[in-house]
Amino acid sequence: MGALDTGPVLRPEPDSPISAPEREEPPRAPAMARIARRRPREGQDSGRRTIIGGSVGVAARLRTVVGDGPRAVMSVRVGAGECDALWNRVLSRQGLHPKTRLGSWHEVSEAGLGIHAARLPTPAATVAARCEDSSAVRTVVGRTDASTATTIRCMRRTLHLLPVHLAVPAHRATLGYRERDALRLAVRAGADAADLARAEDQLTQVLANKPMTPRAIETALAGRGTAVPMARAALKLAWERGTITCLNVSRRWNREVRVFALTEAACPGLLVPMDRDEAVRVLVEAYFDRYGPATVADAVWWSGLPRRDVLAAMDAAPYRWVRLATGWAASAAFLPEARYEEHLTVASPGAAGVCLLAHEDVALKAYFETRSRYLDRVPAGAVFNAIGEVLPTVLLDGRVVGLWQWHQRQGSVQWTALSDVLRARIDAAAERLTHLLRPGWDPPPGAGQADPGQLALAI
Repeated sequence: MGALDTGPVLRPEPDSPISAPEREEPPRAPAMARIARRRPREGQDSGRRTIIGGSVGVAARLRTVVGDGPRAVMSVRVGAGECDALWNRVLSRQGLHPKTRLGSWHEVSEAGLGIHAARLPTPAATVAARCEDSSAVRTVVGRTDASTATTIRCMRRTLHLLPVHLAVPAHRATLGYRERDALRLAVRAGADAADLARAEDQLTQVLANKPMTPRAIETALAGRGTAVPMARAALKLAWERGTITCLNVSRRWNREVRVFALTEAACPGLLVPMDRDEAVRVLVEAYFDRYGPATVADAVWWSGLPRRDVLAAMDAAPYRWVRLATGWAASAAFLPEARYEEHLTVASPGAAGVCLLAHEDVALKAYFETRSRYLDRVPAGAVFNAIGEVLPTVLLDGRVVGLWQWHQRQGSVQWTALSDVLRARIDAAAERLTHLLRPGWDPPPGAGQADPGQLALAI
């Protein structure tokens, strides 16, 4: 069996998100922009919001700012208090505020640009942090319908549960480096192009009638002469390419029963064609709309895309950017102009209060360079594990103050403090989370154990 000929199988994207060299952006000529801003009252301390290169008057003329990011209509230096207000507004839009809870897991996935799904408890805990109704938590597990939302491996090669209209750009924008990973697995399986094409064809044939577990797929392909390593390589490649889609049909959030189905039958909306440049633009716009202010490095980290792709997408955005100098990082943070206008003119619900966030919660995983917005003086090593995953955290008004875990024998949330806090408020939040999670939990024995008919998450 010869070496894999990737020519007819892979048409890779040109840049790796890890090793692609960063290109110096050419200088851009300054331009003028006319925007309206509220003028500080006479005698008001304007130090908390300093306009660089302009004033805050109505219809003031401000020079377009050019630097380590896209063209910005204005540049603003914000103080610590305003940074906190901007960050807590991000949390409130996601339902992480008592006054802004969301009604369903679909709304949670939309607001957070997906729900991280690589760990079994994460989807349920993510929804429970943002919804009041336990039915929202129950329905995010045991899904048998992928027509409106699907679980794909996308940003940073990790699993996310996304609405289909967001899954399309996320899938297309990140396909190149995920497809290369799958082909490397095929090479290790000793495949050549013909073997792999034949195994993929067999895979679509066996899934034509009904969804199947990975083990059942292996058995069916073995009956057609395809060895297990080749079957696994074909399964991974077909999933990454979008030929098949995945569902966890377990009714319990601490168990997995993974099945695969043909995408054209289970989630045809994922097959809507989209140009990669357009997909990157849509994905980057959606990120900054939900998580801004954020730096370019934050967006690169979150997406796994090359920096130049992120910058090109920001330059192509249909709206203007506000550039913010914050205390979170030396680099500038960026926010769509409409979001900054909202910050100035629409009353905020205030500080988010107590939030118990899931392992790898999207609200925290969205940032890298500006993690100080929530870490404050807590060392990163206390919040992130050895492989860089963010642990289940307790936030108070947007700052990490503790960690929590699910106690398997007691079937309840237990938490530990990382700083001095009022325990009564967090105890109440832990009881609320216990109430929402317990109905969907499978108690010992068997809690957290993988179904013997399932493959490891390595695929």
